Amino acid sequence: MRRLRRGTLLALAVALVIAGVTAVYVRVELAEPEAFADRAVGALRSDAVQSVIAEEVAVDLLERRSPDLVSARPLVLTAVEAVLQTAQFERVFRRAAVTAHGVLLRGDTDVAVELSELRGALLPALRTASPELARGLPEDLRPQIATIRRSDVASSTTRAADRVSGVAWPVLGLGLLALVAFLATAVDRRRALFGAGVAVAAGGLLGALATTALEAEVVSHAGAVGVVDDDEVRAAARATWDALAGDLQRILLAVAALGTVAAGSVVLVASRVDREAVLRRGAAALAGGALPVPARVLRGLALAVLGVVVLLDLGLLARVVVAAVGLVLLVAGLAEVVTPLRTARDGRPDGDGGSADGRPSAAGRRPPRRRALVAAALAALVLVLVGVGTALVVSRDRGSDPLEPREVATCNGSAAICGRRLDQVVFPGTHNSMSAADRPGWLFANQRRPIPRQLDDGIRLLMVDPHYGVVNRDGRVRTDLQAEGTTRNRVAAQLGSDAIGAAERLAGRLGLVPSGGERRIYACHTLCELGAEGFGSVLRDVRGWMERNRSEVVVLMLESSVAPDEIEGAFRDADLEDSVVTLPRRGPMPRMRDLVTSGRRLIVLDEGDGGDASWLQPAFLFAQNTSIDGFTEDPGSCDPSRGTADSPLLIANHWVDRFPPPAGRAARVNTAEVLRRRVRACRARLGRTPNAIAVDFYGRGDLFEVVRELNRDGV
Repeated sequence: MRRLRRGTLLALAVALVIAGVTAVYVRVELAEPEAFADRAVGALRSDAVQSVIAEEVAVDLLERRSPDLVSARPLVLTAVEAVLQTAQFERVFRRAAVTAHGVLLRGDTDVAVELSELRGALLPALRTASPELARGLPEDLRPQIATIRRSDVASSTTRAADRVSGVAWPVLGLGLLALVAFLATAVDRRRALFGAGVAVAAGGLLGALATTALEAEVVSHAGAVGVVDDDEVRAAARATWDALAGDLQRILLAVAALGTVAAGSVVLVASRVDREAVLRRGAAALAGGALPVPARVLRGLALAVLGVVVLLDLGLLARVVVAAVGLVLLVAGLAEVVTPLRTARDGRPDGDGGSADGRPSAAGRRPPRRRALVAAALAALVLVLVGVGTALVVSRDRGSDPLEPREVATCNGSAAICGRRLDQVVFPGTHNSMSAADRPGWLFANQRRPIPRQLDDGIRLLMVDPHYGVVNRDGRVRTDLQAEGTTRNRVAAQLGSDAIGAAERLAGRLGLVPSGGERRIYACHTLCELGAEGFGSVLRDVRGWMERNRSEVVVLMLESSVAPDEIEGAFRDADLEDSVVTLPRRGPMPRMRDLVTSGRRLIVLDEGDGGDASWLQPAFLFAQNTSIDGFTEDPGSCDPSRGTADSPLLIANHWVDRFPPPAGRAARVNTAEVLRRRVRACRARLGRTPNAIAVDFYGRGDLFEVVRELNRDGV
């Protein structure tokens, strides 16, 4: 009965200590608005939190308030990310955190956390990058970055903890007094200290595990407010939790460590280790002693390295020492476990491999078969590597092999078009396909999503512009206009003064290509200063997607400023030569099913004269396109441009040719009504239906719906 009472007292004491530590933390660090705001600002310094906030601000500004400027999304993100690093924004964020604090701890209603004062911090950064964008910044910019609900797990748990935080210090004091009473009334105080240490260690670990479980629950319920995906939101929630409650978990682990030290000290004392002798030997090893010359040299080198570490990074030294101590404890613990097991097995105290009568045991006579074990392990490793390599080769070969005719169920997602010729099919397409707002570096983009996502969504005509570029010391790609045989004035005539002005504000005067820089091929929209992606990277994206989707036919239309032989080399480097098809210059176009079963499913059209390779084909020998100037003035027109009426294919250029690309107007001309009217105009004006419709911001509007209708009804 006495043992039961003492066990109950110990359990109650530990429970009060853990509860008191938690309550004190909540009272000191979370219950006070300013302390809470300090921790919220700490969360803001996390990359994950900044990424979510920047995304939400950009969405609020560009897609909800100023959709015509969505093409400048990367520019806005860059400006917002810079603002997030400033002290001014930290002050804005701190005030938002105080608002959130009221809901978490005292609020009775849900609240949306808004950055109502962000405009003043963002305006100077945007004005520097783009005066036009700064002029369009809404007066009522109040991006919502989070919604806090009183029914959320985090809110409910934090309010419950806050209610008991008022008695935090009394609870902690009562727990410590109970521990002291447990030790003071013990008959065997050494044993009592050991038990108390074990109990405190267990209590601290359980408390830390409880906070981990609560973190998992909170993070799992975090949901996106806007366009950010759940993984990004959960990463931000995890970083926020760590800023708010991570120290509590570390404190509880420290309590567990304190209990472990107390219990370990009892064990150390009971083992009667001569600590003085251990210290003497350690000092002798470090400072002197009769060591062999090689050992002394190694000791000197080790001490020198240790001195360098101390000078360069004291934190690294601390981590090394902690790791060394942990390793020593692990080895000592394992040795302590193994020794009694071996003693019990051999039936003698020393365990040196001998038998009770002094003769070597069977284990002693048979040395371990190390060589056999090593050989077996190496053989197993080789087999695993060979197996993995074979599987990768097989999977790669299988992914690139053309489909057998019996395997072809659909072509470009439709069974109906498999038997049709290429000129009897309609392809949804994108203009300046590489220029994607979701990819870093594109300052005025024509599309929201990058090429792999476009293909996943159903785009089958990609318009890409290869250019020569050289990277300068700042990491920006500069267009090599001289290598392309053009000048700044010609580019200005093509793009307009607004584009030239934007490029030169961001990168300096055009044409200043760094001498000695390596010239490479980039996908750019005339000026790589406004955005660039390696052309080889674009081709590898296309190849990878086509290998995963073996029943799809893709058209790649190049407006190239690069020598044809270098374009051909880029295709060789991307391992695409076995995927490209040569169209017949006379006679009927190939059928979709035949392209799929041949494995040559990539049609490459060059807006120039093509190249020596038969697959790098002159675009306007095979396709006629429509006038983009005429369409920009009148979206209902279908005036012809390049190519001839005899060209087997018709490509409808269906985007508004303005800088920056106007996403709002793109959404209006991409509606089903306008697209259908455009198709009727092409039938009336040119006597045929477009085989491809290329748009800006393909995700806005009804492009895919109209293309499905055309392919269903037949061209």
